[in-house]
Amino acid sequence: MLLTRRSLIVLATAAIWILTESVFPFAEIVFIFHIGLVLLFIVLDSIVSAHRDDFEIVRHCEGKLSLLDDNPVTIDIYNRSGVTVKGVLADEYPDPGKANPERLEFLIPDKTTVELTYHYRPEKRGDVVFPGVHLRILGQLGFVIKRLSIRHVTKAQVYPNLIQTRRWDLLARKGALFAAGFKPIGRFGRGTEFSQLREYLPDDQFRAIDWKASARKGALVVKEYEIERSQPLALFLDCGRQMIGRIDEHTRLDYAINAALMLAYVAVLKGDQVGLIAFDAKIQHFIAPARGMAQLNRIIEALYDIQPSEVESDYAGAFKKFLATWRKRSLIALFSDVVDPTASSVLLGHLPSVHPRHLPLAVLLKDPELIEIERQVPENAAGLYEKAVACDLSSSRELASRQLRQAGCLVVDVEPKDLTVSVINEYLRLKARSMI
Repeated sequence: MLLTRRSLIVLATAAIWILTESVFPFAEIVFIFHIGLVLLFIVLDSIVSAHRDDFEIVRHCEGKLSLLDDNPVTIDIYNRSGVTVKGVLADEYPDPGKANPERLEFLIPDKTTVELTYHYRPEKRGDVVFPGVHLRILGQLGFVIKRLSIRHVTKAQVYPNLIQTRRWDLLARKGALFAAGFKPIGRFGRGTEFSQLREYLPDDQFRAIDWKASARKGALVVKEYEIERSQPLALFLDCGRQMIGRIDEHTRLDYAINAALMLAYVAVLKGDQVGLIAFDAKIQHFIAPARGMAQLNRIIEALYDIQPSEVESDYAGAFKKFLATWRKRSLIALFSDVVDPTASSVLLGHLPSVHPRHLPLAVLLKDPELIEIERQVPENAAGLYEKAVACDLSSSRELASRQLRQAGCLVVDVEPKDLTVSVINEYLRLKARSMI
């Protein structure tokens, strides 16, 4: 329980009687009476004000929350105290995470329910628990603020960026994916089937223009053809120490999972088979290739709570499991990272086991902070040394990427903001050129 400003001011005025003691003979008695009366009001205010049992709390939030996105959380408060209650609510949200706003003010008449909403931004995937809520209630007489803790447990699961997936699903339904950065790539060769007409874009070939449709619309329109279906895609997700580093709010594994899930989503829309091998020192999850949204859901469930570990990844074991299971030529999208040729020698040593039978694609992630240091003009010796180290790291990393390419591996090496779009565009390019 806390005292309000009103209580403190009224208590402070009692000092007046002490100051007038020499003039007013009964000042000491009045002082004691003053203090006693204020204390009585404080006790009465605490008694007549609402108690913990006067409130019923119900929290509403989706069972599947999206990592590093603003997920709405609604709290219903029912007041059965018999009086109107004014106060502030703070939900006990899971850590690590942030709430916006952290405190919600309310005014609830008797026998009334008030709905309060805030947004929770989780910073880690996996299972989370909302254990309860905390209330600060202003007393009916304005002398006290009562602190009440009400236990109300809500369990949820923090998944990779599902909000982003739903956004791109809406764009796909509206035919607006190109505006989000995806490139339309026509298929090379024969045997294509007509899919749809769309507006001409600068990258389109002139032979794809439908002149009759263009004349009717008064603008250039091209024919789009459906790319071959049923091409297997194997998602290899490295969960070892290479993926434990953080870039901004995410670990490298978080970025990889988001991009892998969006790649799986696009592949499912294209009618392709998608499978998963998530591994570190051992295989954490293995999902055999299959089509359809049910397969995508299985992959999401496998990845929502997986975390990077501080162990060396067993590439040999992952490739061995893959080769023993998947016979048909597949695109292997390996989400990992390389530091230098020495540190990446294990990965480089096992790529020949899958190439050229399968098509390996290494998906790597550049560090924007390192790139920024390289671009800066040093102002002192410390800055010069920092830039020299950054350039050396980038040079070693580029050498490792070059060796991957020389071993027959395709490479996507971009900054986090470009990762998802880049890997999906590369997948579409490979399908269009019948390289899978």
